[in-house]
Amino acid sequence: MGTHNNGISDWQTLVNKPVYTDDGKEVGIIRSIQSENLIVDYGPVTPDHFLVPKSSVRDFENGIVHLNRSSQFVESHYKFE
Repeated sequence: MGTHNNGISDWQTLVNKPVYTDDGKEVGIIRSIQSENLIVDYGPVTPDHFLVPKSSVRDFENGIVHLNRSSQFVESHYKFE
C-alpha cells in the first residue's frame, strides 16, 4: 500500500488512464507519475496541463481515476503552463 489512503499501491498502473473530478468532469489523461503528484494532460493539439497531488485521488475503479476535488478547484489550483 502506498503512502496515501486511496488503496493504490502501484501508481505506474495509472499512466494513460482518464481522470475525473468528483462532479463528473474529465480532467484529462495521466501522462506521468512523480513522487507526490500526477501529471495530467487534457486536449490533443495544445493540451492543458495539471499537476494533481496524489492526496487528491479518491480511488481508481473500472480503469478511471476519481479525484476528491471539484472541476472548479482542479482548474484553479492544479493547472500549470
